[in-house]
Amino acid sequence: MTSPILNFALRGFQILFAAVVLGLSVGMIKGQGPGLNSPISLRYTAFVGGVSFLTAIVGIASEWISILQGMVGLVIDGLVTLLNIAGGVLLAIQIGVPKCSDTSPENQLDLYHNHLFNGGCYKELKKIEGESQCWNGQAGRQGQLNARCKEAQADTVFLFFTVAVVLMSATMTFLRQKKGY
Repeated sequence: MTSPILNFALRGFQILFAAVVLGLSVGMIKGQGPGLNSPISLRYTAFVGGVSFLTAIVGIASEWISILQGMVGLVIDGLVTLLNIAGGVLLAIQIGVPKCSDTSPENQLDLYHNHLFNGGCYKELKKIEGESQCWNGQAGRQGQLNARCKEAQADTVFLFFTVAVVLMSATMTFLRQKKGY
């Protein structure tokens, strides 16, 4: 038997996780250098966080709106699950396996070359030693490389947490539909 209280709890976690994803993604987008475009992957994860947040509200509303309790709810949950999986995999691939806490010069250079962490690079500025000048590589901003690395990793984790919660909610919807209540 599926409980409405369990659905409210799961949807509450979905709201929380979606808000974290949205907040981290928007924070990283706003952390780009002045006049520099943010990576499309960050814009996508912000979109996924917003959609996940809205569908959590729809999931709560499904307790009172009968059309959302059946196949429509399952389709919505399935779509949100796929969006979150795609976002999590996309970020995980782009992040790679960095050492976010390591502040050694070698690791800072590795983080500097990742477009998610460097805050964007200026194309019109003269290259120094063959390297583009990036926002978070400037003097006094190198610590941002490690911070953005940690934010991107947290964003990825919360995308996958959202997947788990939405799958549990979809399972509850399926069981409710199968049992007829």
